[in-house]
Amino acid sequence: MIVSAHAMAMEFTLHVDDSVDKDVLATTMDHVERDLIWVDEVFSTFKEDSCISRIGRGETTVEECPPAVAQVLDMCAEYRDATGGAFDAVRPDGRIDPTGIVKTWAMERVRWRLDSLPVRGWMWGCAGDATVSGQGPDDGRVWRVGIAHPESRFQSVGTVVLGGRRTAIATSGTTIHADHIWPTTDDGARYVQASVVGDDLVACDAWATAIVAGGEKAALAAQEHGLDVLALRLVDGKVLADRSPGWSWAA
Repeated sequence: MIVSAHAMAMEFTLHVDDSVDKDVLATTMDHVERDLIWVDEVFSTFKEDSCISRIGRGETTVEECPPAVAQVLDMCAEYRDATGGAFDAVRPDGRIDPTGIVKTWAMERVRWRLDSLPVRGWMWGCAGDATVSGQGPDDGRVWRVGIAHPESRFQSVGTVVLGGRRTAIATSGTTIHADHIWPTTDDGARYVQASVVGDDLVACDAWATAIVAGGEKAALAAQEHGLDVLALRLVDGKVLADRSPGWSWAA
């Protein structure tokens, strides 16, 4: 069964088995959607009255905003340091923009609600990012997640398996939504899309963005942090892939 929540101008989807109580599921997803809407109201760079927009205009401070703002910005600073500056929540013009991890942070923020569902497992995803818990729907062990082609979300370059110690995947790219990615390397060493697999959805998201911004150096650093990486280039209309040794496609 697939149910959705809508916020941040995006659709978030939850996959669960059909045995779940429909009323319990509906109530849970209602709370999830409200939580996501709150995140958007606080962190959106498109809403004039959001905390992030007001901070950018100098109308308020981080300390005057909900504690979640400081939490997210602190996480951004940690990933900036870990990635050597390839991931950053400060735009080239100096404005604060934590878009690179806000969506996945919001997804993880409601994880406790999903864990309370009486199901054997679930997959929670949005726009190329997904995290799983428990047993998958087919063989009862794993979940399969497709990775979109860098030029079309309706095409796939392959499918990966999530489960066990690898429970999260995040994908970032420059060909569809790239407003939150600022290159830190020359075009010759850059990728148009990166997918990162690990056990922490927010970390995967931050590193995927860092790899697109920082190129091969960031991709190697992500692997040193124990993550699996698929980084894609477009050369003469063809997709060329660089994969970490631990990367494997689903059968």
